[in-house]
Amino acid sequence: MITGLKHLTRALPMSMTDAQLSAFSAVAGFTPQLSSVLWRSSVLVLALLWCTWALWTGYRGWAAGNLNFGALGGSTLRLALALIVLMFFMLS
Repeated sequence: MITGLKHLTRALPMSMTDAQLSAFSAVAGFTPQLSSVLWRSSVLVLALLWCTWALWTGYRGWAAGNLNFGALGGSTLRLALALIVLMFFMLS
């Protein structure tokens, strides 16, 4: 093993100590758990907005006759699957 990379093989870091938690809460004004909820919610909101945009664009293409129904359905299924997988990983 390369000695310079030894630190990469360590176990995952432990949870924050009480001093670290109080310092984080004092500086940020909220707990680390709320920070996690904020970031996860932001990712999910952005993903939902992107899917809404993609579906709306697909619908406009279908309504204008530039896209057939099968392609729109396939895109819808892929978007739904992507959202389900993202929600599984973000909410578990």
